[in-house]
Amino acid sequence: MKMNQQSITKILTIAAMLIASNILISDPIWKLNQTKLDLDALRTKSKSSQKLPYLPGEVVIQFKKTVPDSELLRQTSKLATVTGGLNLKGHFTTAKLLDSETMEEGLRRIKRDPNVESVEPRYLYYKQASAPNDPQFARLWGLSNTGQTLASPSYTANSSNPGTSGKDMNVLGGWDVTTSCLGSNAIVAVLDTGVTYNHEDLVGNMWDGSGGCVNQNGTAIGGGCPNHGYDFVNNDNNPRDEEGHGTHVAMTIGAVGNNSIGITGVCQSAKIMAVRVLGLGGGTNDSVANGIYFAVRNGAKIINMSLGGPSFSTAINSAIEYARTNDVLVVVAAGNEAKNFNVSGTSYPCQNTNANLICIAALDQKYSLANFSNYDGNSTLANRSVDFGAPGTNIYSGYGTESTVAETQTSYANDWINVGLSGNPWSYHSCSFTANGNPLTLSGLFLPNDCSVIGWNYTPPYNNPTTMPAFSERTIYKNFSISSSATNVKLNQVLISDGEGYDSTTCYDYTEMYHSANSGNPFTGGTAISLYDSLRGTYMNKFCRRNSLAYSFISTESPILTACIGSTNCSVGYRFKSDGSVNNGGALVTEVSMYTWAPSTTAYTNLNGTSMATPNVAGVAALIRSYNPSFTYQDVITKLIEGGVTETALTGTTQYGKAINANNSLKHLKQVTGVTAVLQ
Repeated sequence: MKMNQQSITKILTIAAMLIASNILISDPIWKLNQTKLDLDALRTKSKSSQKLPYLPGEVVIQFKKTVPDSELLRQTSKLATVTGGLNLKGHFTTAKLLDSETMEEGLRRIKRDPNVESVEPRYLYYKQASAPNDPQFARLWGLSNTGQTLASPSYTANSSNPGTSGKDMNVLGGWDVTTSCLGSNAIVAVLDTGVTYNHEDLVGNMWDGSGGCVNQNGTAIGGGCPNHGYDFVNNDNNPRDEEGHGTHVAMTIGAVGNNSIGITGVCQSAKIMAVRVLGLGGGTNDSVANGIYFAVRNGAKIINMSLGGPSFSTAINSAIEYARTNDVLVVVAAGNEAKNFNVSGTSYPCQNTNANLICIAALDQKYSLANFSNYDGNSTLANRSVDFGAPGTNIYSGYGTESTVAETQTSYANDWINVGLSGNPWSYHSCSFTANGNPLTLSGLFLPNDCSVIGWNYTPPYNNPTTMPAFSERTIYKNFSISSSATNVKLNQVLISDGEGYDSTTCYDYTEMYHSANSGNPFTGGTAISLYDSLRGTYMNKFCRRNSLAYSFISTESPILTACIGSTNCSVGYRFKSDGSVNNGGALVTEVSMYTWAPSTTAYTNLNGTSMATPNVAGVAALIRSYNPSFTYQDVITKLIEGGVTETALTGTTQYGKAINANNSLKHLKQVTGVTAVLQ
């Protein structure tokens, strides 16, 4: 449309009057050479099921307060084509980028101008987002808490189920702005136990590394990453999940949304990069560090680490710093020991001080601090290592097929086979006693054939157990039938071993534990199990007292039965042996149950932990970062701070005292000013 001189003079006169009166203008007051916006046509050009997040090629530029109102249009014209939007109160204008520029290129270019406070796309808004059609959406109380009662909750402390309506991350409100996590800024690396990348509700949102990827050193990986990531436990390019934790985390972030299957992730179209750094039983600092370098080198802009340990690692810290220099946000879990870091306990990398790292505590359905969640009550805000809170109990997400079969009085008595029956064999007992004034009962396998080992450990005057003969060797075992598809097999138990010992790893009298993939006595051709001895600070195959005056060896570990993985049989056995002197040794095994986990493309479950709260935050961060491609990790943290909702449970226990809120963070579109964010 061609404009005559009279029209232009009229427009400039109106502009001068508005500038002089400093009127607050919410909408553009003129549109030069701009035809009517045809949203329907724009939507047609996009995917039919997806809303455009912003007008292509158009931006909103906010200038610094030092730029006079009369200069706003002129400064805008130096950067882009003026489209006529002017807001004096907000000190911003609207403009059109160069036709040759992508949105990301234009935002980066304009942001470099010293007069510019912020620049962002000209976002589009739509009517209130409705709940997606995923059939299990109602279970996702962290996304939309209506006070619903959840079936079969795994967390029931503090009468938190049902929860309090409205205590959630208001993801539906955030989805008013966008449900999309497209673009390079939406790659989220999940550093965990691996991912079931072919799960029915995740397969469409996995990062594609089949065209090529590089290792932690930047060297091309032969064969690429066709399985969507890398395994630093087995050092191969197949990061499949072997115990479910990583799959649960990944799908909380990015399960495919609105596909009439299962659940939805916070970021419905995220790209999940699977980086396996935790094997069965945990991971090492070098594996975690390698995973961070891999994620950064292959384009991840958000890293989720629902993991932690008691020791600071320089290797991990350096890797997180490498992520910072590459503008990558790292979201980590606070830990599940119910510790106040200002008083006791440690959890790293939560307590690292990297500027690009945020640490997350867990909230329950009433937005109380979960009874297991670590927190930080340091009186100095800047020194608090836990930053935010997010939903972390009864979190429903993808998992696997798990089975736990507990031993009963009948199975203890009838299914366990004794070897060496003469004189005090292993036998079933149910022993009542008092410990610290509390009446208790332990049921299980006992040696000698009485409750005397209980008395030695728990009941004053702590009499010695019944004597065992010299050169005792008493064995008991059981064959379990398990699934050959199980990738995690372990025996839950409490084991107490008594008998003479001394300060080295050698014992006079001791108990051993073996397992085998074959039926029959596992002590014939089977594999020994090592358990941690807290008295000696080491793992041992032979369990005994530290010395004749010390407490018995006690373990509550659930050892992983690696030899049984892939088999339909798993035999487990215990053997007590003593030296040539008559002694007061013995052992007991109680709370025994066989646990197996197998991968599944259709399974879901509830889990609890700060590990579950962390991906909720990573998902919101991915929404924010993908929505505004120019945002740095610092911008995302600032948005999380400004958008967070103050909660009583988090005041005094976290740095910002806030719960994550997707709606507030996404709708707070202008760059925050006048806020000093202390980053952890």
